Amino acid sequence: MGLFSKYEEPGKGVPKNPDQKLPFFRFFELYFGHFSKLILLNFIYIVCFLPMFAGIIVMQMFISEDSNLYYLAFYLIVVLCGVIIGPATCSVAKLTRNMSIEKPTFLWHDFWDTFKTNFKQGAIMGVIDMLFISAVSVSFPMYYNMAESNSTFYIPFAVCLICSVLFLMMHFYIYFLIVTTDLGLWKILKNSFLLTAIDIKSSVINLVATAIVLILVVIFFPYTAILIIIIPTFMLFLYAFNCYPVIRKYVIQPYYDERGERNPELDYVDEDGETVFVDAPELEEAPPREKGGLRKKKETSGNTAPRSSGSGRKKKTIR
Repeated sequence: MGLFSKYEEPGKGVPKNPDQKLPFFRFFELYFGHFSKLILLNFIYIVCFLPMFAGIIVMQMFISEDSNLYYLAFYLIVVLCGVIIGPATCSVAKLTRNMSIEKPTFLWHDFWDTFKTNFKQGAIMGVIDMLFISAVSVSFPMYYNMAESNSTFYIPFAVCLICSVLFLMMHFYIYFLIVTTDLGLWKILKNSFLLTAIDIKSSVINLVATAIVLILVVIFFPYTAILIIIIPTFMLFLYAFNCYPVIRKYVIQPYYDERGERNPELDYVDEDGETVFVDAPELEEAPPREKGGLRKKKETSGNTAPRSSGSGRKKKTIR
């Protein structure tokens, strides 16, 4: 499902919900419905980058920019801080995913709970990301300068560009798979690559949107610097809106179908695809009246809270 795609509708003919909004309008309705939470989430996310910025500032105070040690220390700080940035990105991915499917979120608790739960895989992925960014930041200018004198070097330049675009597109799925499944990191990377190819339309939409945002930020910098409080969570919310339905279709649902189990996300839907709880005030009957007003309900002793309908089984793969 892409931002400009139509939702899948059961059967043919007249849709069950003719008033359902197009995905483009649905996206912005959900986004602005959670706008205040997304801004707060963005501030928490930015705080996780402070150790990296602090390390770079301290490094600049003691190491000259003209020395090779400066660049070595710079990239070392960036890579090591991936240990914090990776798990933080997992937290933002899970919260934006829940917001995109209108699942209840508790900002502070869910952020740090996800941070701890996915720390290992998030830290490894964060270090990989920082290593890749460091390598690309060196390779692009180096090959470009070398290509000006020898056109043969346009080949490695093009290879770096293709690998960078592909790696970016895989990130539309990587962190969402980390927080959604219990798969190993290698399988997550493999599935991210496959999902990117399976639903190329959503991947291209995300890529184009990312490119437009980055170009606008660069062109209008420094005026766009203030957008740092919006852009990270906006982009992850966009990725969640477009890509989580793909994960649910090709990863989550097959897991439950294979085991003959029901997807917990569909607990509010009956076997025919109809919503279980229907608001039908025209079918409700008014309570009986007595002289002097409504008849009082009989008081009951003990616990009157409804019991949970869940089976209490431990989840195995899907979170």
